[in-house]
Amino acid sequence: MKGHFRKRGSTWSFAVSLGTDPETGKRRQITRSGFKTKKEAEIACAEMIAQYERGELVISKKQTLASYLEFWLENYAKTKLRESTYANHEVAVRSRIIPALGHHELDKLTPLHVTKYLTELQKEDLSADYIKYLHAVLSKALNQAVKWQLIPKNIMEHVDPPRLSQKEIVTWTPEQANHFLSVAEKDKYYIAFVLAIYTGMRRGEILGLRWKDIDFDQAKISVQQTLYRPSNQGIIFQEPKTKSAKRRIAIPQFVLQELKRHKARQNKLRFEYGEGYQDHDLVVCYDDGRPQDPRNLLRHYERITKKSGLPSIRFHDLRHTHATMLLQMGEHPKVVSERLGHSRVGITMDVYSHVMPDMQKDAADNFEKMMKQKRPK
Repeated sequence: MKGHFRKRGSTWSFAVSLGTDPETGKRRQITRSGFKTKKEAEIACAEMIAQYERGELVISKKQTLASYLEFWLENYAKTKLRESTYANHEVAVRSRIIPALGHHELDKLTPLHVTKYLTELQKEDLSADYIKYLHAVLSKALNQAVKWQLIPKNIMEHVDPPRLSQKEIVTWTPEQANHFLSVAEKDKYYIAFVLAIYTGMRRGEILGLRWKDIDFDQAKISVQQTLYRPSNQGIIFQEPKTKSAKRRIAIPQFVLQELKRHKARQNKLRFEYGEGYQDHDLVVCYDDGRPQDPRNLLRHYERITKKSGLPSIRFHDLRHTHATMLLQMGEHPKVVSERLGHSRVGITMDVYSHVMPDMQKDAADNFEKMMKQKRPK
């Protein structure tokens, strides 16, 4: 068995012949394309041939969706996707998609089957976001089935995902944020709350922050890793999902001072635990240095929010609070986008469109003021 290589435009592709399908009498062939160089195509081809010869790549059209999805999880998703993405996909496939659609034969699955399934999910009061996510996971899996020539086309192209309604973002005012911090000041996770409000960092980014990622001289934080805890698994560290999420964030003197105070307390704990201290260089961790379980941080946050008497908002809404305050101050959306790690400033504008009416009013008033000043007297 060997591959045949071909250059199409600026990219390379390969094809591997698998002989004749005994069920249909037709020639079986796997093709892959989109490789930048012939060398990349040759490596990918060799890996696929080895996988097929080990019996790991079973090319059979007569299989259920369930058996295919299990194969896809093990032989594609696990090796190609980030650990956190794979963990979420695995839960979605095994707990939601397979129980409802897994009995259908792969090549007999129709758009009507999936449309009916998504409609039933809406009756369960699942969020439109999650239903759209299930749609995306199934579409991704069937795309790979097309590439493996198990099905001629992806039927998900003819299945509309649910329409997403614009979510209302709930935030705190500067006064409310300050009140929360005053109530939380004695809490062991106070520094995590300070970072969330003053930098807009995500929860996983805060829990993955190391001391070596903080430049005290330049007053900047580098986001280099995130902490994630998949369902029924231990804690893992991984790089930020996108290039833009890996960023440097300027911090004010207040945050620098609170970090130094937190560092002093942590050093004291390190001395008390001695050899029992697990040094991962983490800023936010358990007293003995172990990585922090995200759920424990949330429990502290919810308890303090209730104690403060403030409107209940999610921990993630502290990120929204940070961005909203900056925009209301007149900060350029591009600067806000860079602090949040958005890939495009357009995302920032879309997410925080609720702030824009006030900005538009200010712009209109400022324009009128300028025009009045320039009128001839």
